[in-house]
Amino acid sequence: MVARRTPLLALLLVGVGSAPAACGPEDVGESAPATAGTSTGASAGTTAASDGASSTSSTSSSSSSSSTASSTGDATSTSTTTTTTTTGDATTSTTGNLEPFVHAFGTTLRAGRLAFESNLPPAVDACLALPVLDPPCADVDEDGLVDAWEDAALDRLRPLRRMDEEEKLIDDADAVIADVGRVAPVGGDVRIFVMLGYHRDYGSCGGISGHNGDSERVALDLAPDPEGGPGGVVTVGAYTAAHEGSVTDHSMLFVGDDLDVLVLGDDPDTGEPRWVVFPSADKHATYATVEICEGISIVPCLDEDCAPDGVDDPAAYDLLPLSHNAGEENAPRLEDLAAVGFPGDHAWADQPFCGGLGPGSCSSAVREKLLVDPF
Repeated sequence: MVARRTPLLALLLVGVGSAPAACGPEDVGESAPATAGTSTGASAGTTAASDGASSTSSTSSSSSSSSTASSTGDATSTSTTTTTTTTGDATTSTTGNLEPFVHAFGTTLRAGRLAFESNLPPAVDACLALPVLDPPCADVDEDGLVDAWEDAALDRLRPLRRMDEEEKLIDDADAVIADVGRVAPVGGDVRIFVMLGYHRDYGSCGGISGHNGDSERVALDLAPDPEGGPGGVVTVGAYTAAHEGSVTDHSMLFVGDDLDVLVLGDDPDTGEPRWVVFPSADKHATYATVEICEGISIVPCLDEDCAPDGVDDPAAYDLLPLSHNAGEENAPRLEDLAAVGFPGDHAWADQPFCGGLGPGSCSSAVREKLLVDPF
């Protein structure tokens, strides 16, 4: 899924489980899970799982056997389940057809709030109870949430980054950006934490305060939304981090009526609502609106600029890199960030994030961006 492309930008965006490689402009904005908002469960007897990618699993009963026939092209896949019941000396067999599960999901607006709709329940127990063939109920990170639901929600609810026209990474052929996320249950809600990773902070005022690696982030608090199906959730809180933990910390929390401030645009590929955030030029502090960004300070070298102004194609500055689900610290789905273009960095290690550029002046650890709850 490609959001928008710019002929000026050559980013290294790679999927989980593959070696990093430099990607051309056509790769900017690709999203990992789902094709047109649907995905199909695995065939019977097969479990597929990979770091940071959607996982599928099969379940079976000791008193039943399943057979699946499938082919590619125009052929039709069929699935038949035979259940054998033994009572005394008599044995009876009944055969019925089970439909393969197809994950239908996407975003919508619910009373002005960004919502995620899904026919796959997020809870593993509810997933296993679905009356379908081999529902994708794998939970590799052992948090009680179905990995396939996590991946789809992360993919559709993470924000598009709308960059400033002066942003140096636009012309940096070696630039690497990636989204590394965590989806976790908190009480009755679900929280999504997304590390917006950049290979470098270019600094301000001609490079002052620049450093290797730049681990920015956003977070969402999501409440169950029955209108959105078994896996429906709606945004009840949002967080944007700007110079988080520093003396110029301008991080902001949005709840209640403050959520009206969030910018929600149309995803250029799906046409669905997509959250839009505004990283400051070269420093990448994340803001909910251009007005918040550019109203932060009027002091030279502390002021911020966001969003493209006076350009022929503003959409060329919209970036949506691949998303990667890191899982949980005690049961990771992604650890070595070389897989996403940041060699030497790790999702769960207690180490500074250096953007794959090696030691030196670096940014905060990725694990902090995934574990510290701002709500």
